[in-house]
Amino acid sequence: MQPTTRSLRFWCAAVLALTFGIVAAAVPAGAAPKDSRFRIVDELGPDQVEELITVAIDGRTIGILHITKDDPVAELQVKVPAGRPARYELCGFLIVQTPEGTRRQHPINHTGTIENADGRVLKAFNQNNEIFYLQDGTPGEAAATTTIVGAGQCAQPVA
Repeated sequence: MQPTTRSLRFWCAAVLALTFGIVAAAVPAGAAPKDSRFRIVDELGPDQVEELITVAIDGRTIGILHITKDDPVAELQVKVPAGRPARYELCGFLIVQTPEGTRRQHPINHTGTIENADGRVLKAFNQNNEIFYLQDGTPGEAAATTTIVGAGQCAQPVA
C-alpha cells in the first residue's frame, strides 16, 4: 500500500512539530542570565549638612548621590549581571556641622561587594564619619549580602 501525498504531508508535519517541541523543551525560556536590579538610597543624617557620593559598580560610574538640607534624599536605580558578586566603590565627601557650629569635611573613599541584591533597597551608611558602606535596608526580608572591602582609589574631592 502506497502512502498518499496527504498522509506524507501529515507525517512530515508531525515529525517537524515533534522536533520543534523537543528543541524548545531543551532550551528553557529565560535561559539567559537575567539582570539583578536594585536601588541605592542615601538620606541626610541629623548632623550632616551635605553629602556627595559618586557610586561605581564593577569599575563603571553609575551615578551620583547628592543630598543637602534642601534635598535630603537621593536614589539610584542599579542594574548588574545576576549570579555573581558586584564590587562597588563610593567616592566623595560628607560635611557635618559640629556642636560648636563649625563645619567639618570627611572624605568618602570605600569599596565593598554586593550579592543577592535583586529587588532590594541598599542604603548608604557611615560609621563615625570614617567608614562608608552600603547595607540592605529592605524591611522584613532576608538581607542582601554586602561586605566592606576597604579604602578605594578615589581622588579626594574638595567641597
